[in-house]
Amino acid sequence: MIEEDRPLSFLVCDRRIPALAGTKPTVATVLEEMGHSVTMTEDNPVIDFAKHDVMLQWNNPGYFPKIHRTLLAMPKEKRPLTAVMYAEPLPPPIASGLPRWSGLNIAEIAKILLRDWRATDIYTNAVVLRRMMREGTIDLLFVIGGEQEEYAAEQGYRSWRFDYGYHENFGNLLGLERDVDVLFLGETRQRRRRRLLSRLHREGIDVVVRGSWHKHSKALWGEERTRFLNRTKIVVHLQRYPGKVASKRFILAMANGALVISEPSYRADPFVDGQHFISAPIEKMPEAIRYYLAHSEERERITAAAHRLVTQEVTWVRTMSRVVAVIRSAIADRSNRVQ
Repeated sequence: MIEEDRPLSFLVCDRRIPALAGTKPTVATVLEEMGHSVTMTEDNPVIDFAKHDVMLQWNNPGYFPKIHRTLLAMPKEKRPLTAVMYAEPLPPPIASGLPRWSGLNIAEIAKILLRDWRATDIYTNAVVLRRMMREGTIDLLFVIGGEQEEYAAEQGYRSWRFDYGYHENFGNLLGLERDVDVLFLGETRQRRRRRLLSRLHREGIDVVVRGSWHKHSKALWGEERTRFLNRTKIVVHLQRYPGKVASKRFILAMANGALVISEPSYRADPFVDGQHFISAPIEKMPEAIRYYLAHSEERERITAAAHRLVTQEVTWVRTMSRVVAVIRSAIADRSNRVQ
């Protein structure tokens, strides 16, 4: 048996994009702040798993093919307790009414055809996750948000929901003049997003586009991102796949006092339309943008409520506290079975 409150030893698997080389994912930072021991790895199969209480795979278990092969080669009783915090997109649940098939960009199609482990489209993600769940190489599956929770239940997976949370390194209010009207922050390689941005431009909305998740761009990270968001009035969320919530984009905007105007999302909770953000289909988005640019008091009422929500309630500390509680229970169950 282990003591219920002793610090745990985590082996955290994560692949950093080039712009974040040398850093840790926020989940690892928060675990250390909570007093736990964290060892980082990308995809190193030569690991003494026995030194750690749990292996926590962040974002997508498909990112760690070498570790996956190592687990398959081990007797099941010798494998480490493996938890996955899944944060990549999955197909929408049937109950959502959203289209099950969405167009892919050329890069996504190429990765599928080449069987590239880096493929992260919703179909590859679904197939890889299904295989791993059937193989038993995932002991604890944590899924992000209500939509993925519903999808996992439909597939018959036992899972626990987690919410993408706020951490102080995401920024805070700096009191800067907001001289940027409208911002889209993120990747624009997807044809759908480029088409929607073009539509907004044709409607007279001057959207500033900043950053790519795949390049060495400081605009998406750290202090420069915080300052730019503090200068921004409205952040638009144009979805990679229809109906998807982008929790991190919401959190970043709300933490830094920018109003989120988003295409309609399925299961946006804990964010409430009209209270923490504004939902508008693309044909009505220009009107909504103009309205909230012209009515600063209403915009600031919503951004204040959103800031309170993310900095006081939807935090990474709360999220990881719940994750750790589930992991402790699983460790205790394992220990009882061995005795």
